[in-house]
Amino acid sequence: MVQTQITESKYLSSFSVLVKVIVCLLALNLLVERVLQLLPIYTLGDNFSLSNTLMMSLKLPFFWTGLLVPVVYLCALWTAANVLKKYALSMSFDLALLQDLRALGDYLMYAAMAAILFVPSIEAWINQGSRHIKWNWNIDAVSVGMIGMILKFIAQNAQNSKVKNDSIPE
Repeated sequence: MVQTQITESKYLSSFSVLVKVIVCLLALNLLVERVLQLLPIYTLGDNFSLSNTLMMSLKLPFFWTGLLVPVVYLCALWTAANVLKKYALSMSFDLALLQDLRALGDYLMYAAMAAILFVPSIEAWINQGSRHIKWNWNIDAVSVGMIGMILKFIAQNAQNSKVKNDSIPE
């Protein structure tokens, strides 16, 4: 039994490290994609200035709004790796693990809100001059947001019941 827990703990710890490496690779990929989008602006202009290229990127709404959802997803993945690591160390659902599980739910909800509401609204404001809120009901984003909400509620209820049970004198 103890040997199985140690093996499982090592497996979860190494999987947590693997997830963090993947997050770093995905972040690097996102950075390279953005640099490649700016490369034509940098090379075609007469003035090969990095500051001018970055100022020109402010006029490209998809350049910046396209970063919002992936960055929040990467934060969620990083938090999920932390959840795995803490679970591997304690092999129980303690308060620190429940807080990270709740943060994971928060990040998933934020990513869904960004994909459904924030990014479409900002892009409409910039591209069309519209001052209305735009919605993009996408089943993927709604599903991710609902999963995040469920994780958050489960972690919050478990945390409340754990605190309640710990405060009861024996």
